[in-house]
Amino acid sequence: MRSLNSPCIDVCTLDLATDTCLGCGRTLAEIERWAFFTDGERAAINAELPERRARFEAERIAAATQVAQKWPASRCSRCGEAFTCGATDCSTPCWCASYPAITPAEGASCMCPACLALYSRRELTSRSNASE
Repeated sequence: MRSLNSPCIDVCTLDLATDTCLGCGRTLAEIERWAFFTDGERAAINAELPERRARFEAERIAAATQVAQKWPASRCSRCGEAFTCGATDCSTPCWCASYPAITPAEGASCMCPACLALYSRRELTSRSNASE
């Protein structure tokens, strides 16, 4: 509900490990209780969200990098950096599968964790602004 100053960007994808929405950055408990929070409580949570999203992205990149060390090397189609892609067979999905679905960047194939995180954030923000 927008009238409750909700940070929802209509990309409701829950990270099961942390019970955190990948779109807005709120925990499941915060989402459930949002309508019952005071304006001050909602404002405090909204103020924390940019840091939460940044920390969550950094943790995802670190985890992806650790897992990806086992996979073959690729080159990022956006920045040219070397990275590893996990899409080598059907039994193991690539690290990028943990990101919300986005429209592929024009002319891009696989992107490194940093570029995909940046592009995903821009795409999600763009979707949010278009829905308002």
